[in-house]
Amino acid sequence: MIPLSYAQRRLWFLNRLEGSSPAYNAPVVLRLDGAPDRGALAAAVRDVVERHEVLRTVYPAKDAEPYQHIAVDPDVRFEVQECTAGEVDAAVTAFARTPVDITKELPLQARLFTVPGSGQDVLVLLIHHIATDGWSVGCLLADLDASYRARVEGRAPDREPLPVQYADYALWQRDMLGDPEDPQSTAHEQLAHWREALDGIPAVTRLPADRPRPTEPSHRGATVTQLLDATAHRALTRLTRAHRATFFMAARSALSLALRVAGAGRDVVVGTPVAGRPEEDLHELVGFFVNSLALRADLSDGLGLGGLLEQVRDTDLAAYAHEDLPFDLLVEHLNPERSLGRHPFFQVMLTAQTAQGTTVPLGPIRATIDGTDLATAKFDLSFHCAETHRPDGEPDGVRLGLQYATDLYDEDTAQLLLTLFRRALTAFAEQPVDTPLDRVDLLTDRERQELDRRHEALTRAEQRRATTRGASRDGEGPGPRPSADPREEVLRSLFAEILGRDEVLASDNFFKLGGHSLLAGKLANRIRATLGLRAAIRDIFLAPTPGQLLRRLGEDRDDSVRPALRPVPKELRPGRTPLSAAQQRLWFVGQLEGPSATYNIPVVTRLRRRIDPDAFAAALADIAERHEVLRTVYRPADGEPYQEVLEGVRPVLERLVTDGPQGLRAAVDAAAGHVFDIGAEIPFRAWLMEEADGGQVMALLVHHIAGDGWSTGCLLADLDTAYRARAQGRAPAWQPLPVQYIDYTLWQNDLLDGEHGIAGEQLAFWRKALDGMGPLLALPTDRPRPAASDGVGALTGFEVSAATHRGLLRIARRNGATLFMVVQAALASLLTRHGAGPDVALGTTVAGRADDALHPLVGFFVNTLVLRTDTSGDPAFAELVRRVRDAGLAAYSHQDLPFDRLVEHLSPHRSAAHAPLVQVMVQVHAAGTAPAAPSALDGDPLLFRSTGAKSDLTFALTERTEPDGGPAGLQGVLEYATALYDDDTARLLARRLAETLDAFADDPDAPLSGPGYGPAAPVGREAVLDERGLPVPARVPGEVHAIAPGSAPRATGRRAYPGADGSLHPLATQTVGGYPVEPGRVEEVLGRHPAVTGVAVAVRDDRLIAYVLGAPGAGEAELRGWASERLPEYLAPARVIRVTRLPEPGEDAAELPEESAPAAQAPADWEERLLGVFREVLDGRAIGRGDNFFKSGGHSLLAVRLLNRIRSEFGQDLTLRDVFRNPTVTSLARRLATDDAAAPAPAAPGRGASPALRRRTRAGTRRRG
Repeated sequence: MIPLSYAQRRLWFLNRLEGSSPAYNAPVVLRLDGAPDRGALAAAVRDVVERHEVLRTVYPAKDAEPYQHIAVDPDVRFEVQECTAGEVDAAVTAFARTPVDITKELPLQARLFTVPGSGQDVLVLLIHHIATDGWSVGCLLADLDASYRARVEGRAPDREPLPVQYADYALWQRDMLGDPEDPQSTAHEQLAHWREALDGIPAVTRLPADRPRPTEPSHRGATVTQLLDATAHRALTRLTRAHRATFFMAARSALSLALRVAGAGRDVVVGTPVAGRPEEDLHELVGFFVNSLALRADLSDGLGLGGLLEQVRDTDLAAYAHEDLPFDLLVEHLNPERSLGRHPFFQVMLTAQTAQGTTVPLGPIRATIDGTDLATAKFDLSFHCAETHRPDGEPDGVRLGLQYATDLYDEDTAQLLLTLFRRALTAFAEQPVDTPLDRVDLLTDRERQELDRRHEALTRAEQRRATTRGASRDGEGPGPRPSADPREEVLRSLFAEILGRDEVLASDNFFKLGGHSLLAGKLANRIRATLGLRAAIRDIFLAPTPGQLLRRLGEDRDDSVRPALRPVPKELRPGRTPLSAAQQRLWFVGQLEGPSATYNIPVVTRLRRRIDPDAFAAALADIAERHEVLRTVYRPADGEPYQEVLEGVRPVLERLVTDGPQGLRAAVDAAAGHVFDIGAEIPFRAWLMEEADGGQVMALLVHHIAGDGWSTGCLLADLDTAYRARAQGRAPAWQPLPVQYIDYTLWQNDLLDGEHGIAGEQLAFWRKALDGMGPLLALPTDRPRPAASDGVGALTGFEVSAATHRGLLRIARRNGATLFMVVQAALASLLTRHGAGPDVALGTTVAGRADDALHPLVGFFVNTLVLRTDTSGDPAFAELVRRVRDAGLAAYSHQDLPFDRLVEHLSPHRSAAHAPLVQVMVQVHAAGTAPAAPSALDGDPLLFRSTGAKSDLTFALTERTEPDGGPAGLQGVLEYATALYDDDTARLLARRLAETLDAFADDPDAPLSGPGYGPAAPVGREAVLDERGLPVPARVPGEVHAIAPGSAPRATGRRAYPGADGSLHPLATQTVGGYPVEPGRVEEVLGRHPAVTGVAVAVRDDRLIAYVLGAPGAGEAELRGWASERLPEYLAPARVIRVTRLPEPGEDAAELPEESAPAAQAPADWEERLLGVFREVLDGRAIGRGDNFFKSGGHSLLAVRLLNRIRSEFGQDLTLRDVFRNPTVTSLARRLATDDAAAPAPAAPGRGASPALRRRTRAGTRRRG
């Protein structure tokens, strides 16, 4: 592939960055004095295109790298358009502004505009700048004239072939420059010059613009002109001769002075083009050779006009000696601050030339070159000087022009700037050369006042815009910003990959780390391939850090439907503000389980220095005043909770004196275990504990309904600010928060309103992503799952080594993943090996702060995502990481939908025994990237007794780093539900996760079955074997095989896991509604009923059916209630049938005679009345007596509303647990009719197998019935 020249690369990049536009069109407009031979003219245009390969070259890209594709027999566009005399100018301009897609279209198109009968045709050669420059126009027209003359005569042009083509030049240029890293190369030597010459230049030339600089320029422009008279021109010519300078050098000196007077300062940089044709063979060639030079002038005090001219002369001569270095190579290596809104190094361009004749021959026709104004602007300001001369060669004046960007300047401002330039030229012509620059007065008093006014207005506008954007938008806020989205970590890894770095932070600027235009293209490609986000080069310029880029790409995705987050004036808030979706869940859990400390967030610190208790109390009040959510209570009205912000309340501060370490421990545990009444008590309180040795311990407690992990940092930062102020006897002086939590709640309701927009799109994604997923992760436990979770938990810790940490990061980088994704894959692998199966659903939390305005706010924003992992096929671990990455990135792109809204719509089976959708959580916390700012409340954290477990298992790992930022290992904690797991089991699972990470860090290509997990369990007459026929380690499930001497192991069809002592623990092999069920457990529970003498349980039609003996006087509702009180809902039998005897092995129990039994019946009309209540609460939805409330559209808050309506209709108080256990009209009516009855487990869809029945007596021994 033939590369582009460096100049072409810049234009190709701009074309991809800004899209096809007329900004870089270079049309040649010829007004013809006569009608041409159209056929001959069309042939002549094709001859020129054939002669100059660059005119038949397109510029596609491969892997983001552009290359030249030279067409062999191109279809050259030559069109004829007829128009009237009044239409021709507009038609010419419209064609000249036609965008050219240089990746597909030839860079030259021709059109002849004819006005019938006038003899005044106009030929327009539309050429993209990538194939031409100013010098090229003469070459092109000379060749066109020669070819047209030949074609008119009926022959092909007879011209000497060109010595080289543009592709030869592009290759030669690279050879000539050499490797910039090679000290012997031309590029290296010239880079050294420019690095010194441009060191410390201002990033932008500040001038009195009429408007702030836009983020993205439109490139719309206009032009103003003036004339420098002949007298001044002649004086300038004498001046330049006396100082061995050129007219351009005088013009640049004058322009530098004019810009300084206009406000640019004393360090002024302007750009200028140079021809870029160092070899004679290039002189007749059409192509883009022109290069740009950045020329600097130092206008320090004490310098005179002559001194400035000599400085400019010397600078320019040194620059011309180093003009071979392409401007883009200079930008790439000097790496100035990059912005899409301005040109790098300079924003003001100056050109100076001698005015040329405008008439050229086209065969016998005279053609006049017409400088068509395309109303475009490549730079903020482009000053043009064209010297004119009399026939005797004497200077005759200078035509001055200024092309200006209308994004920034109005015409009157442009005229003033051009006037300053003309006056500065006149000053150099007329004033003594030793006149100090400060004594050269270019402004009237009125003009000076006007410039001052514009500077002030522009500064205020820029400050307002900066304030609106906020520091966090620019990634310049104090300290590290926590990542709200693991996609940001993937972006960071892609940045690091493209830039060749080990690590890139969320706030690191792509260009400041060495990125440039072509690398930006490669990065955009990698982002599209890895993340599936519509990234373009322009996005990287507009958002050059990973954090900014993720927000920008997310905004592009959903700005059209995402409402703006704005503060709502208190007087416009609704009378009763609803809770956020996350708050609704916690409020509902509180109603279901009753008040507890499970959802407390304690922060306990032994302070390093004593604090003033009164100032501390005042600071706590300041915090509650600043964050409304900390003084909000949550009360119900008609069963619906609402937020009520209290005014004038102060958080409780308890001051205690503790008695020794045990007393302190007890006080800390009591504080952490405080139970909030969120309906009457604000969710924020504190303790200050005095120790006997004079030390102090600070304890802060926030209920989860008002805070989350991110909030802790916001709370402590604000508390430190407030305490420092109060300790000095003043109120804290802080900026108001942009929004309050209630504003977020109202915004979220708007965001998720209805089934369309974001809510509908994300819900559709989750329906598909979670379709067919089982309701419960079937991990073996030490104890059967109780009927309801008690929320009691404990902790055990584990560690991952630094070497493994480094290996995991390598795996992440090589697979375009994050450390979290690698840990998730390892945990899924571990759980699959331990019985969870190949479809592993894990939960994780995301920050839920999509808007920057939420970053400093205390509140409950965190959301839960369900991450489903397919471990089937025993893949290599690296392959599993890629599976996890792909599924995870899609999930993170749909994280706005609150978890509870997801549960409501997907309606999984509800159970008080476990959390819906996910029961195992995983979290990875990144190490801080900067030390925390010193705080008046610094201290050492104190541990407290953890009494809560929100999930069955929660694996949390925190990165540790070395002082130099390198990986130093992971600190892990496993929180486990003590109702299910013993400490030994929890420690085993934690240790095995560390072992899994170790194994795959060493060999990421190993299969999931690779880690050994220690020696196999002892083998007796029965052994548990895995799919490979190998004995499994302790607690790893497999199939039970009978072992006989001299015989191969025989599979029994039973599943179990071995204990450490070799004992076998059987596992369920049957399912009901997706749940693993053990009929024996149901038999054991029913067998304990005092009236039951025998029981057998079987699965029929995906339901559990119990057959019982005895039970005189006990009805079916009572027996089912007995089971429901002691079993999870999914294990409560759908029917309890009394039989006269238990079935024999192989006998169908359905054929057994049933005994009649009394059953509690609701009064005759109760079911009908209750059915009406169900339908009313479900908004009129058609529902039958046996339909499940939750599967018919009911959810947690509707269940609360249902209880309120039942209270009104029947005068009875039921609980949420009653609704969970009795979710149908019929079962709940029975519950209303009896105090000790409970509901059946709902029938689940689908059909299960019907194995042989077993018989059990109440005592647990078999006997005949």
